[in-house]
Amino acid sequence: MQQSKPNIVFITSDQHRGDTLGCAGHPCVRTPHLDKLAMSGVRFDRAYADCPVCIPQRTTIVTGIQSHRYGMPEYAQQYRIDRPRELFLGSLLTRAGYQTQIVGKTHWHTEPTFRGGFEGVEGEAEFNDWARARTGIGRADRSGIGMNEPFPDWSHVPQEWTMTNWVMDRSIRFLEYRDRTQPFFLWASVIDPHPPNTVHEPYYSMYDHEDVPEPNVPEWIHEELCPYGLRRHREVWNSVRMKSKALRKARGVYYGMVTHIDHQIGRLLGKLRSEGQLDNTWIVYASDHGEMLGDLDDSGKSTFMEPSANVPLIICPPRDFSLGLGETCEALVGLDDLFATFCSIAGAETPADITGRDLLPLIRGEAGEVRHELHGQIGHSHMFHTGGYKYLYFAEDGKELLFDAVHDRLEQHPLNGNLELLASVRERFLAHLQEEGNEYVADGRLVNLNVAQQTDRELRRTNVYGWH
Repeated sequence: MQQSKPNIVFITSDQHRGDTLGCAGHPCVRTPHLDKLAMSGVRFDRAYADCPVCIPQRTTIVTGIQSHRYGMPEYAQQYRIDRPRELFLGSLLTRAGYQTQIVGKTHWHTEPTFRGGFEGVEGEAEFNDWARARTGIGRADRSGIGMNEPFPDWSHVPQEWTMTNWVMDRSIRFLEYRDRTQPFFLWASVIDPHPPNTVHEPYYSMYDHEDVPEPNVPEWIHEELCPYGLRRHREVWNSVRMKSKALRKARGVYYGMVTHIDHQIGRLLGKLRSEGQLDNTWIVYASDHGEMLGDLDDSGKSTFMEPSANVPLIICPPRDFSLGLGETCEALVGLDDLFATFCSIAGAETPADITGRDLLPLIRGEAGEVRHELHGQIGHSHMFHTGGYKYLYFAEDGKELLFDAVHDRLEQHPLNGNLELLASVRERFLAHLQEEGNEYVADGRLVNLNVAQQTDRELRRTNVYGWH
């Protein structure tokens, strides 16, 4: 019996910023296979995380609901979302007739053993067992660099023992042994380029002689205009600042990890081609959030500044899907939109309470946008993106920032001096918060928590590097 529905391959990375792709115009990074997908499909230039840190954002992907809407816009490892199993992505796709498989990182606001309705899950526990059998130490990436440190180092782990290679090996194995009477949904989820910022050769030295861009550090970031939340993040995540040569190397090693992922994606695409399935498969590439990488004198994620919140999103349809090749879509989209899009492709039931929108009208050229605005929240910080402007509100001290989201993507020139424009966008944000019943609006005003501010010295004692 032949399958009647298209396959779906969903590839995710962790902490890959949206501008670090050859097809996005990056001056030196090499991503030939992702560029090829973009040439054959649509690259969404303005795709955003609504909560740019791993657990909540990944939960958004499998529920279709923005994290502040389901109640936890924070990392919060102990939080458990209250949602029926049958409304998770895997359950819906399985019920729609798909053979569903995840290989790699899950990391949701659920119990660690929760499968999200997917028939097969080979996660980090399976990788750790596999690595332990070869190294005797479990995860084969212990370098002395913490799980959130930006400092670069050479990895002693051979390429074939990395999680990126393992994910692609197991994904290829799934393609070999799958049920050929069913369409499949394969989620290949790698953990790079998340720190530790280490990679093996040739990727460690790949960008040593390239024109690695200097970090973008606008003046306002060190002035009174800078909100406490951003200053705190900068001191906590970047408290031991690298010298310029080390930072250049760190950026190059990060690019090397991205290229390593891209080369492994090439293996997966090759297997799809040899199986005769490439032309009948939707291929989607995305990341859960970005990485500051020295920009705005900061590192890590967890802010709504562009390097952290803007993510790569490429959707390449089957060959017979009618659309122009190599399109770049400027419409405002969020990672919650992936859920609705997958359900639409699969002909699956779409829950009524999701916040995401189906992106297929954009891909077909039937619509110019699927949303007029996008609200994100992480902790006490909010982003309200209108397409034309990006408004940030920091409830800890009541400060706000406004940027031209079209002509100032580097966020070098805040528009706070334009009081009329600032008030207009703020009013739109207030109306949005009131409509969704958000706790950060009261009596028609934005809530200011007036949080006591710690000194830089106090902030630097915070542990975010991943060592316990």
